[in-house]
Amino acid sequence: MNIAIPLATSVVSFLFALSVLDQFLERRRPYQLVWTVGLFLYGAASLLQTLWAVGISGELVFRLWYLTGAMLVAAYLGMGSLYLHLSRKAANGVLIGLLVLTAASFVMSLFVSLNANVGLLEGHDLASVVPGTESQRYYPAYVGILTAILNILGSLALVGSAVYSAVVVVRRKAPSYRAVSNVLIAIGAFVSAAGGTLERFDVPQPHTVALLLGVIIIYIGFVRSREVFTVYRIPFRRSVKEARS
Repeated sequence: MNIAIPLATSVVSFLFALSVLDQFLERRRPYQLVWTVGLFLYGAASLLQTLWAVGISGELVFRLWYLTGAMLVAAYLGMGSLYLHLSRKAANGVLIGLLVLTAASFVMSLFVSLNANVGLLEGHDLASVVPGTESQRYYPAYVGILTAILNILGSLALVGSAVYSAVVVVRRKAPSYRAVSNVLIAIGAFVSAAGGTLERFDVPQPHTVALLLGVIIIYIGFVRSREVFTVYRIPFRRSVKEARS
């Protein structure tokens, strides 16, 4: 099992989350808070993969990984993007629905009986498919349906929001870095979503690579939107320093 890839993904995700949290503390925009939650979930899922790879395993680790990574990450990142384009009232309504689904996800992922022993995964990367089978999944089909709904809707919201923002920027002839930023975020989201698709077809290793590449590309897009080629900020410090040319 590869330890470096999920560990790197976890580190990048947590650093990304802290950067967005820093923005939230400065600007108090709801999308920044929701994105922070999504990115912490991204980092937590990768950290759980790392723990599994170093031998800290067990059913609880598996269930928490499924909850944070397989079920909720895409949904919360997509929810953050919806706050950029919907009215506050409409976005709040969608968020209430997401919170209800989050509660259902919590109950299902942690308390539903599994179809096989998680111990079969020892020596393998974390995956939702039972090793040695073609398609048998650890969770019942209804849990998989909820997982698919959360991932599809979240990914569509994230990718669609980035593409829409890029088109608007181009039409308004705004600075080109904004369009580049949104295109990078869309590409990163697509890569991450593609990784999830690979895992559902029992191809876990490319999944972990896709998650790392996805969050790095999204992070680059986020940083580019902050005009860091002109200025940069140290998170949680209110001062802005000139970047070296």
